[in-house]
Amino acid sequence: MRRQARASRSTVLIAFFRAIESNRPARKRLFHDPYAIHFLPPALKMWASLSAWPFFRWFVPWYINTCWPGSQTAVVARTRLIDVMTVNTIRDHGINQVIILGAGLDTRAHRLRIRERVQFVEVDRPITQQFKQEQLSKVRQGPYTHVDYIAMDFKNQHPCTHITGLMQGSHYKTLFIWEGATNNLTASVGNTMFRYFQAFPPGTRIIFNYVDRRVLEDPGTYYGAVNVDRLLKRIAEPWNVGLDPSYLPHFLAGYNMELVFDEGAADYRERYFGKKARKIRGYEFYRVAMAVVR
Repeated sequence: MRRQARASRSTVLIAFFRAIESNRPARKRLFHDPYAIHFLPPALKMWASLSAWPFFRWFVPWYINTCWPGSQTAVVARTRLIDVMTVNTIRDHGINQVIILGAGLDTRAHRLRIRERVQFVEVDRPITQQFKQEQLSKVRQGPYTHVDYIAMDFKNQHPCTHITGLMQGSHYKTLFIWEGATNNLTASVGNTMFRYFQAFPPGTRIIFNYVDRRVLEDPGTYYGAVNVDRLLKRIAEPWNVGLDPSYLPHFLAGYNMELVFDEGAADYRERYFGKKARKIRGYEFYRVAMAVVR
């Protein structure tokens, strides 16, 4: 099987964006992911490598954001936001277990500098996990954090039968990270997963992203969303589920959860790009939220 087929195209593109960001000067980049480039097919690896040079450092993001407005900046700012939320939640709430759902090519277990002792668990399709572990094993200065891998296909398998119940033990204080996968699943899968979260002890936290449902009903509502919608349909990975931000607290209450954070791309871009973010358009429909089990 070809390497590219082992991970979804959108997952590979997100790794590409992380690789580009990692090539920016240390004082300017939002994060450093030395592993992302190892997941890329030859063409994307070439462009990621070129982005280390001044002209291409400008040209590659410019081209991406011209074709799919706001995508690259929204993804890298989202990555930084979730990095910060993860580190702070572990520190402030005594988290000792981080479960990354639909982990794809995520590398937080290896690149985040966390002082606390934390068990990392990644849940995803076995073929994606195999590819990821193969590529990480080739890195000269490889990862040193142990990760427990659990194979599961969210579309046709249930977490209660594939994720051990031991992880729901009262001695665990758990943080779930569900990034970049929630939009591609069906409403029934979303319902299944939130009911699964509900079974964890009070204080369990979930960081997830979602899209404003208006972008699904009418992509033209948001600048550049029509182009993004076409791309996702072309690669057979369309967004299937969205939420109304004003309804999110009520939605979570139905699963005995409380919303503690919810922010759109325009706001979290401004967090990390400052005044430059005011000139960036596109992807305003993308949001990051955190909920806690009551």
